[in-house]
Amino acid sequence: MTLSQTVASKAFVAFVAAAMVFSLVAPAAKAATAEELQKQIATLMAQIEALKGTTTTTTTTTTGSCVAIPAPLTLGAKGANVTALQNYLIAAKQSIPAGATGYFGAQTVSALAAWQSANGVSPAVGYYGPVTAAKMASMCSTTGTGSTGTTTTPSTPSDLSGEADLDAYTADDADDDTVEEGAEEEEVAVFTAEFVDGDASISRLDVSFTKSVGDAWDAFDTISLWVDGDMVAEESASDEDDYIGDEDDGVIRFSGLDIVAMEDEEVEIVVKATMQDNLDSDELGTWTVTTESMRFFDADGVATTEESIVSAETASFTIEVAGADDEVIVKTSSNDPDAATLQVEDDSKSDDYHVFSFDLDTDDSTNDIDLNEVKLTVTVSSSSYNTLVDDAELVIGDVTIDDVDVTNGTGTTATLTFNVDGDVTIDAGDRVEAKLMLTFKSLALGNEGVTVSAAITGNTTNIDAEGSDDITAISGSATGEAHTLRTTGINAALKTVSAAVTTADGNTNDYATYKIAVDVTAFEQDVFISTNPASSTSYSLVDGAGATATTGSRSVTLTSTGDENGGYFEINEGETETITMTVTYTPGVANTAARLVLGSIIFNDAASMVTPQTWTASPATTYRTDVVTIVN
Repeated sequence: MTLSQTVASKAFVAFVAAAMVFSLVAPAAKAATAEELQKQIATLMAQIEALKGTTTTTTTTTTGSCVAIPAPLTLGAKGANVTALQNYLIAAKQSIPAGATGYFGAQTVSALAAWQSANGVSPAVGYYGPVTAAKMASMCSTTGTGSTGTTTTPSTPSDLSGEADLDAYTADDADDDTVEEGAEEEEVAVFTAEFVDGDASISRLDVSFTKSVGDAWDAFDTISLWVDGDMVAEESASDEDDYIGDEDDGVIRFSGLDIVAMEDEEVEIVVKATMQDNLDSDELGTWTVTTESMRFFDADGVATTEESIVSAETASFTIEVAGADDEVIVKTSSNDPDAATLQVEDDSKSDDYHVFSFDLDTDDSTNDIDLNEVKLTVTVSSSSYNTLVDDAELVIGDVTIDDVDVTNGTGTTATLTFNVDGDVTIDAGDRVEAKLMLTFKSLALGNEGVTVSAAITGNTTNIDAEGSDDITAISGSATGEAHTLRTTGINAALKTVSAAVTTADGNTNDYATYKIAVDVTAFEQDVFISTNPASSTSYSLVDGAGATATTGSRSVTLTSTGDENGGYFEINEGETETITMTVTYTPGVANTAARLVLGSIIFNDAASMVTPQTWTASPATTYRTDVVTIVN
């Protein structure tokens, strides 16, 4: 402290003492005895000595966010303790236009006097001594910034070291730079500061939110700062008065901070915002976030306000209408069942059959999706839906929907509307499977071999869903395989496929050998399949584009793991045997590419083959070999 400051300080104390003496003596001059006056003067002198003491230090009791500021502090004092007092007063809504400068000047005297008057400290003359310190300790209330009601004071010099200088400052967009109206505590910017030559305590940040059109107070509810996952400050941002200076600049002041940045180490300050609901078009769109100024202290309590370095860095984010990213995409499911023969009854309804699966993908949706209605189509190859199908259910995730309305059930293509009624919620970004289960009526003889398939196209007609609002972005499609209904016959499944080229003499005599093996199960009858491939199978040799190979020669054989009886392979009811087709193809010309495709297996319940039945290989892409090239 300088000599002039010391003299001013002592003069100030003397003035306070005189004022106190006058306040005690004047009213009592007429009524008090000499002895009573002497006692009052002695008491007053003791208080004056406490005000003048330079070795006494009073520390407030700290609980929660209570302040801890050593006393005394008076006109001309400076340092971190002064800064702490100024931040406390600013947080208590007392005016210090210059901010927390660390110097106890006239503005601080005025602000402290106003606080003392408001809180019953007498005399309210702007001197911070043991009486004021004790009052703050007794109140021990969380006086804070913004809506959080918390204030942290800058670290004392013992917590820091060196003379800090801001070396680097950057502003980066958030990882997801698009947020929705109504979103809460969404990250909108990240500021990174690094100091050299010492540690620093960041005590104030002025952060601006600007847009070419639109007012910040109509867009935001609160703005907060976060360090290491903890919120260090939050300010209301929904009123013009929440902004400092020209409110059109959208500047929110965060004061009373204590963000410690160690020398040569980066400190990240994450800015989060809570947006208001139902924004106008002016408030929707891209906002720019800038640090207008930063105030920090070094170990000596020296305050520095930095503007040029910090204001050169900007981040941006976009506010969009709630639900703008919400969508539902219909996709083919990996669990969609392959084409199969479904064993039904001729005198009763069947079991439930899984005939179709599709996926509902919410992809980049921000909100969870509630399903209200799902429509799909079921097509039968002949007869009608109502004649063949007894009941339908749609299973989405672990929820079964059996409330279904059928339109055009008397035709071959019926529309099934499943009334989900919000019973299914798909988490934002998740993909769930929907399974169509059908129960079939007893099958009339004339409908033996009829096929059934299902499909869905994603649009707002077929899917009614809600995120934060009704979803209009619905797309995609899925189509299931055709399944065959039979009361008797065979069910077949691919076992193996192979294709290999054999080099002969190099004079266009090279050939390929193809094999397709199928497991065949007989149900409700014995099955007879001719050993003559021409009578019991259909197949084709095609190139990679699907064109039929017409050149050269080929030989076809059929073998079975079952018994051969009089020119037929016999498969007894309930048993499974493997039927293998082998085709040897010699194209006779060089560089011929071809593959084998199995089309069907023809069978009957007796060796006579008078009324044969046909099992069709479906899908065709399953019952085929790879394409191989026969060079010579």
